[in-house]
Amino acid sequence: MASAASPSLIGTAAAVLTAAFSLTTSPAAAAVSACDPSLVAPAGSLIGGLWRSNGGEQSVYGCPTTKEFGYPDKKGSWQRFANGKIVWSPNLGNGTLVRVYQKGQNLVFKWSGLGRDWDYFNVRWSKNGGKATQVQTGRLTAWSGQYLMAPYVQGGVGTTTNGHEVDKFAFIVQGCDRTTFGSDCGPWSIPTSISLAH
Repeated sequence: MASAASPSLIGTAAAVLTAAFSLTTSPAAAAVSACDPSLVAPAGSLIGGLWRSNGGEQSVYGCPTTKEFGYPDKKGSWQRFANGKIVWSPNLGNGTLVRVYQKGQNLVFKWSGLGRDWDYFNVRWSKNGGKATQVQTGRLTAWSGQYLMAPYVQGGVGTTTNGHEVDKFAFIVQGCDRTTFGSDCGPWSIPTSISLAH
């Protein structure tokens, strides 16, 4: 009797475990499939690697909205996401990634993987192709940094959008060393940008 019941009990237990497992994994499986798999950068892509290491779809960038594209006139690539853009800028080092995303009322511009140690960084940003504003910023590490700005707030007061329905903010960065006679700076990164709708 016991030997006849054992296979039945094992089968029932297996069915219960399978059902429980599918309940616990179904939401995760659904979350993974929310991004269009044809737009996800393949393994080996620095952009795709950064996106995945930050949480993929759950990251600050969200799902990709374009494929990863190379530039026709230079080495490097870029990819747009629901909430920002990541650019591979190898002119600053083979592992250099610059990116921008929106976080609350702020824009966050970050860079990492620069090919050498820098004392500080210069950031230039512009709005809708207008005059660039340059700021000096410290470093997070010798090879990385970030710059935060609230594009529609100045001195704690909200500013006008000047009738624009969408504003495009572009960013570039360069590393600099302090020298006896001033500064010695490297090249500028490939630009990254973000468009904000109102």
